[in-house]
Amino acid sequence: MSEQKKWLSHYVDAIPLEARRKKTSMYVIALEAWRRGIEVTFYNYIEDNKVQIRYQLSYNGRSHNFHSSKGDKVSEEAYGICNNKSLTAAYLEKGKVPIPQGQRFNKEINDDQIIQYARSLKYPLVIKPTNGSAGKGVIANISDEEELKEALEYVRYQLKLPEVIVERYIQGEEIRIYVLDGKVLGAANRRPANIIGNGENTIQELIRIKNKERKEIPHLYFRPIRIDREVQHSINMAGYDLNSIPKKGRRIYLRKISNVSKGGEPIDVTDQLTDAVKEIAVKAVQVVPGLTQCGVDMIVDPTMKSGVVLELNTKAGLGSHLFPIEGVSKDIPKEIVSFYFPETVNFNTSNSNIFFDFKSIMDSLQSRSSSKVVLKSPKQLTLKSKKVVFDRSLNQREKKWLKKQADIEDIFGSVQINNKKETELIIATFNNDELDPFISKVLGKFYGCTILSEEVYNKPVKVGFEIIDKLNSMTIGHLEDELSVLKKELIQLEKERDRYEKRMRQIKESRSWHLMKPIRRLFASFMKAVQKDKE
Repeated sequence: MSEQKKWLSHYVDAIPLEARRKKTSMYVIALEAWRRGIEVTFYNYIEDNKVQIRYQLSYNGRSHNFHSSKGDKVSEEAYGICNNKSLTAAYLEKGKVPIPQGQRFNKEINDDQIIQYARSLKYPLVIKPTNGSAGKGVIANISDEEELKEALEYVRYQLKLPEVIVERYIQGEEIRIYVLDGKVLGAANRRPANIIGNGENTIQELIRIKNKERKEIPHLYFRPIRIDREVQHSINMAGYDLNSIPKKGRRIYLRKISNVSKGGEPIDVTDQLTDAVKEIAVKAVQVVPGLTQCGVDMIVDPTMKSGVVLELNTKAGLGSHLFPIEGVSKDIPKEIVSFYFPETVNFNTSNSNIFFDFKSIMDSLQSRSSSKVVLKSPKQLTLKSKKVVFDRSLNQREKKWLKKQADIEDIFGSVQINNKKETELIIATFNNDELDPFISKVLGKFYGCTILSEEVYNKPVKVGFEIIDKLNSMTIGHLEDELSVLKKELIQLEKERDRYEKRMRQIKESRSWHLMKPIRRLFASFMKAVQKDKE
């Protein structure tokens, strides 16, 4: 994408597939620390019969434990407060931090009581579960009582999230502001899922095109726009259906909420923040005891002069700040590591082009073949790399020899067959003088092998040497994810079809339908007559 030039170069192409599935924040903080020479230990434990992965950073006898982007300087009390939306609201209100007017309702409160309370507020409204995450169950911009009833049915009974908050829907821009140690480090405006018409493709095709574009952005790779009930409703409200072809330049919003997990798009707006908005965000973090770092979700008015706080996220994702679709990246991992290990603040990793093998670590911990993995820090931060293309394909035995030789000589990189007549070799070392001798050794070993092209390789290289099969793990992961999206879309469409068919049966079985039968016949005769006249 064109905006990639504004991303931080030492993260571009250094985020492996395994880190893109809800582990981007963990990975980038660990990567920054590892590149500084800080020891990184990943470890597992069992919680609710599932394997959970955490990590520890250690330097000069001091250690700090992390969960995603949250370090242990965030107290357990703060975590508990921020994890409960109604408790968060109570602390913010007590601290005189502006929040939307609303109220929490537990599972014992029936829908009629909630609707009665809603009448005391002005529409539009928002309903959200007290213990939801990633935007699950949040229904925004509810315009009337009928929509509220539908939202309550969906959230409380279909999603089985009975404890909810109903509050005023505040018009404005939804912004995630990251605060660390009393300072604003970055701000991302999250635009709700949308597509833009080109006058050629249907809305369903445009959604698939948009999902392909999202795969170019690391933390959005596994976060496609899914066609569910809300998306269908938004499309219909705009006067379209999935097969409609919108005019060129026509933007259609598919959701009301802007969470990236629901198809939202991050846009960096750090430089647009006013001091007034920054003060609100910082104060929101300070009123919660033991909260040192946090993502503050706010609704800010278009002038950026005021706003209200919606949520506090102790494990806020960093991907939106690192990889905005518009604007400039903010290196929050760097600031977090410096906050926990100030003695390493002078380490400059911005030119590093080396990253560790995250897949093997996750595989080992997830399978429980290891309980922890300690990473050895790199000798240097910068590798010298080359890409060489040979004029014939190597067989499996030759590729295995190549890997063994690379491992012996501490050569990093990969080998893969491009086609039946070409083999691509990426090699990297800390010493530039070792590259050409290794290439010569390969040429001497493989009879009849000549070089088609040789060039400097500028992308980051992973520690170790790997054989990349044609259908590698990334391709498989991509195809599996595409299939998963299509399956979920099909299931949702089948549910919608069943719902409409059920509704039609109810209508046809109703007394009014039978009473209207003569009128329907008369109308059908009239339409036939009109059609005949046209012919």
